[in-house]
Amino acid sequence: MTRDEYEQRKRRLEEELQAGMELLATAHRHQLRALELVWAATGGDGVTIPPPVLAAAGLGPVTPAAPASAAAAPQVARRGPWELLEDVKIALGKVPEIFDRNDICRALGYEPDRGSLYRTIQLLKQQGILAVQHRGSGKMPTSYRKTGGDGGRAAG
Repeated sequence: MTRDEYEQRKRRLEEELQAGMELLATAHRHQLRALELVWAATGGDGVTIPPPVLAAAGLGPVTPAAPASAAAAPQVARRGPWELLEDVKIALGKVPEIFDRNDICRALGYEPDRGSLYRTIQLLKQQGILAVQHRGSGKMPTSYRKTGGDGGRAAG
């Protein structure tokens, strides 16, 4: 390592330290502002709510990372009370005679809430449309068999 490389790395470490301290200070200001907003919302007095925290470069408000990550993962709109049941009945026409929940999700084109799908399958079992072929265990899902109750098709 030469003297120049040493000096360059030392400067880079100092710059990283300064950037890290600025990030920590910005995070602290965000937390403090949030606390003051909560205090004011609960009727606390004697607090002045500061404006949104500005970035170190002064280019505008710093946006938290959570909304950006939420936007990256689009959410499917919630289904109405019986829409999932109808969707699953239609999907039954697209799956093999013996299938598991993964086959249903592929046929649906989306992954519904696990609990909602479980309740829907239980209802279809009670109606005689499905039967358990093999109980799942661990990472192996339960497999189901179509019984022909309504042919795996939605009533139309």
